[in-house]
Amino acid sequence: MTKIGRNQFCPCGSGRKYKRCCGQRDRAGQAPATPPEAPPGYRWAEADLDRLSNSVARLVGEGRLDEADAACEELKTRYPEVVDWLMRKAMVCEARGEIERAIEYFERTLAWMDDHPEYFGPDSREPFRRDIERLRGSLGGTC
Repeated sequence: MTKIGRNQFCPCGSGRKYKRCCGQRDRAGQAPATPPEAPPGYRWAEADLDRLSNSVARLVGEGRLDEADAACEELKTRYPEVVDWLMRKAMVCEARGEIERAIEYFERTLAWMDDHPEYFGPDSREPFRRDIERLRGSLGGTC
């Protein structure tokens, strides 16, 4: 087994530096956790997806809606197999006051979740249903 540098990422898959994770146990005489084999780049792709998706929410919160919209398009292009771009696009539309479009994107999010039930728990759809009802209510019943 090759020696793991203390500033390298921990092989357990936590995303933390080895010295701050399993390295502490190793120094105490315990063996490091062995991660399950994953496809090359899997962990990095997941981390990049999370960063990009979360950047949309941050940009919306900062009022930087054009940048948030561009990040949504990047999500759609780079990760079309993941639902994040739909729900983040709904957030951008709502922040812009485009309520009908926000409802449409939330409905598309629910449809995507229905098409891929293996990825979602039974309660995961409820926040989107509530968002749709809240937005419809804000339209005064015109939708």
